[in-house]
Amino acid sequence: MIAKNIKGKSFKGCVLYVLNDSHELLEAEGVLADSAKSIIRSFAMQRSGRKEIKQPVGHIPISFSPEDSHRLTCNFMLQLTREYMEEMGIKNTQYIIVRHHNTENEHLHIVYNRIDNNLKLISVNNDYKRNVKTCKKLKDKYNLTYGKGKDRVKREKLNDPDKVKYYIYDTIKAVLPSCKVPADLRFSLKKYGIELEYKFKRGTNQIEGVSFRYNNIAFKGSQIDRKFSFGNLKKAFEENIKLLRVQAKEEQNYVSKEKEQVIREPQIQQEQPPKGQSKTENKPEVRIIGGVKLTPQQWQTLEEGGFIYLEGLKKKDDSGNFSSYVFLNDEKDKAFSSKENPNTFVKYGKYEMRIRDKMLIEAGYITKAKVKWYGGGFAYPYLWKENKGDTEYRESWSDPRISKEKENKSQKETRGNKPIIKRQRPKMG
Repeated sequence: MIAKNIKGKSFKGCVLYVLNDSHELLEAEGVLADSAKSIIRSFAMQRSGRKEIKQPVGHIPISFSPEDSHRLTCNFMLQLTREYMEEMGIKNTQYIIVRHHNTENEHLHIVYNRIDNNLKLISVNNDYKRNVKTCKKLKDKYNLTYGKGKDRVKREKLNDPDKVKYYIYDTIKAVLPSCKVPADLRFSLKKYGIELEYKFKRGTNQIEGVSFRYNNIAFKGSQIDRKFSFGNLKKAFEENIKLLRVQAKEEQNYVSKEKEQVIREPQIQQEQPPKGQSKTENKPEVRIIGGVKLTPQQWQTLEEGGFIYLEGLKKKDDSGNFSSYVFLNDEKDKAFSSKENPNTFVKYGKYEMRIRDKMLIEAGYITKAKVKWYGGGFAYPYLWKENKGDTEYRESWSDPRISKEKENKSQKETRGNKPIIKRQRPKMG
């Protein structure tokens, strides 16, 4: 349950917004509710008694977690809203409570007159703190789901400056795990158009504060999130250094463990027809991986980017059999085996990616990886290593193979139409 308190000037605009095509009017108090026009007129009449008040409109959207949707009957939502209004001191005034059905998150809107029935102004002092306290009280009372803070906010519905604040928040969160010193964070954010400025203690080079700027909108680190104050960022840098050391040791252990897996990496081969039988006969092609014949359905699953589980695979050195998950590289010309489900996510570098993506990168392939992204979604960067022995991978948001092909094509075109003569080595006699 999350609520936001908004003050406004126009009852007309607010009422027309909440009474949209998906609305359901749950309750109306002190207004004639036969139409939107009547509701607006009722609010305006009472508002006219205090014309000096510039922002008479009170508007509170309240949204609920999808995990609670099965409990959110209209009666229950109405009960929660009434208790919320009582705790917030919204009483003895006109209001409407409207439920919307146009998003996956169940939510409603309260529109109320800040000028009450006695023409007194309903105070909104400290409404932010009271709102947080009230929401927590109701969530605890009715055992409602706690959200995941900023990660659950619908970014696409934000406007500046909130839109910029969340963009900076999401970007810092994404790049911070790979930063070991303040300069790392500055250069990482620069790629995304975010300027970082450190505040130094007067007369020294000691950093005591930090701010972030994007599209000429700036925030102190603590305004973005408390964990992004410089003191907390410094702690994060120190933790990252410790974590990278641990990961380096784990990586060494992983490489030694994976040697056995590489040795038994299955190969793809196509079954040859018996002698005297033509290849052109209308028989389905049979493919074999590690000595195991695949069904057409299994091969189709692999070609479509899925994985299968095979038993009785032969090791390369014929020292025995094993069972494993199997998947193909992007070119569909080589099979890889994994003891664990290859779609399981593991931490590798700054991303959390699938085991299959990690294995392909380690094997020297360019792969379009599936990585966990902020807000509970996924991103698909291209990741690879220039050399297998590299400790870090490279990344691109466009396919580097296509870029390379275009570059090669461009180089050929600049040479003109002159034939290229290749010198052949003399054959050994």
